[in-house]
Amino acid sequence: MRPVRFARFSLLVAALGLVGFGVPLLVAPSLMGVVGIGLGRAAAATEIRAFYGGLELGLAAFFFAAARRDAWLRPALFAQAAGFGGIVAARLAGIVVDGSAEPMLFLFAAVEGTGALLGAIALRRLTRGDAAA
Repeated sequence: MRPVRFARFSLLVAALGLVGFGVPLLVAPSLMGVVGIGLGRAAAATEIRAFYGGLELGLAAFFFAAARRDAWLRPALFAQAAGFGGIVAARLAGIVVDGSAEPMLFLFAAVEGTGALLGAIALRRLTRGDAAA
């Protein structure tokens, strides 16, 4: 796959993944119960909607837009790699520090790690001639 096509593919995969998590958590923040997060107050539900729904959907919109603009490919791929990379690094650190080695957390880490790796590979494959610097 050509580097620009791969970059667009990477961003679209990341965007679809973020929509896949963002919409359900915006609509039903109680889904966080899957990892033991209870929503004791209405403010907790609002916080989950805002951060896990709104932020993920906002990033998805950025990745969708960036996939259509050559000048945005590099910054968006960096955001993809750094964002997912930061999440997976913090998740793995938490698993070690908190002793929370549960299958669901490893599944999340695998998905996030794949997103980070995909973005990093796509960014690395782009040359100055492939997309605007």
